Amino acid sequence: MNDKILGILGGMGPEATAFYYTQLIKRTHVKRDQDHFHVIIEANAKTPDRTQAILKGKESPLPHLIESIHRLNAMKVEQAFITCITSHYFFESLKQEAKFELLNAIDILHERLIADGITKVGILATSGTLKTGLFKNRFTEIELIQPDDDIQEKLVMDAIYNPETGIKSGHVSGRPIDELREAANILIAQGAQALIGGCTEISMVFGPDDFSVPFYDPMLATIDHILKQSD
Repeated sequence: MNDKILGILGGMGPEATAFYYTQLIKRTHVKRDQDHFHVIIEANAKTPDRTQAILKGKESPLPHLIESIHRLNAMKVEQAFITCITSHYFFESLKQEAKFELLNAIDILHERLIADGITKVGILATSGTLKTGLFKNRFTEIELIQPDDDIQEKLVMDAIYNPETGIKSGHVSGRPIDELREAANILIAQGAQALIGGCTEISMVFGPDDFSVPFYDPMLATIDHILKQSD
């Protein structure tokens, strides 16, 4: 049990990487240190912003991501996941470079939602994730509700990226939480049976019972998938 070498492709952002490594530890049932997975964390915080690259043609993160994959290859990783949803835009290119099983958190979450009977779900994510259709293109059997452009910019993106109050600048209470909660409640009012934290910065500040409907975290679904395989 738990004998495989796991990789975490992170650094996007650093706090999310640390958060999900901690969640892996907490969710792994052990009696001693040696019962945990051997984990290699590749956290290159210098990787260019994914949303800026996708939406505005800024520097591509792909070369940096591929370098991270190669470093994980060199460390003999057997299975890995990416602690950044927007980076899944580059998933197929990364999968081709990986000499290990690279898990797709969006695919794993899709299977979980289907199993749970969810047919209409709201999503809180970066504009890059939404505009590339990462979830919409995969969720063919599930109706996806997303904020309109105004709500997306004023509430969701501000909560994540505002340099003074955003989650990426280290603020995990107060204004960004209020903004995301307001956006979430709008999606619930539009009929969402559940919510997806489609950005790791969002998922790490909310839990499954923080709203009137279930809240799903793709990263935690992926961690649970890894642990189930290891039972």
